[in-house]
Amino acid sequence: MENKMAANKAVLPAFVLALGLITYRGAKNGSATNNPVPHLPLPSQFVGAFFVYGILSMFSGQASKPAVLVAYGLDVAILLNLWNAGGQVNQTNTAIVTANTTAATATAKKG
Repeated sequence: MENKMAANKAVLPAFVLALGLITYRGAKNGSATNNPVPHLPLPSQFVGAFFVYGILSMFSGQASKPAVLVAYGLDVAILLNLWNAGGQVNQTNTAIVTANTTAATATAKKG
């Protein structure tokens, strides 16, 4: 008899990889503001990853393959610094959003 509530164990390697990437990035950016322990990521970054990958591991059956792809996609995003588990926005992303908002506002005023 198959357990319908079985966790998707294929997400576990992606989760471990994410923890390693978050730890490496925290060690590399050791002088982060509001960080009580230098050279370590904030615990909230690990908790955020735990919840995201935990939810992805709950998908089973036909939905397990897309969940695993999303999990590894998040790992790639962490590696390329596109997703910050702490919820902080990168300055480069802020500049792009500001430029797009300014261009959209200028276009709306002309029309």
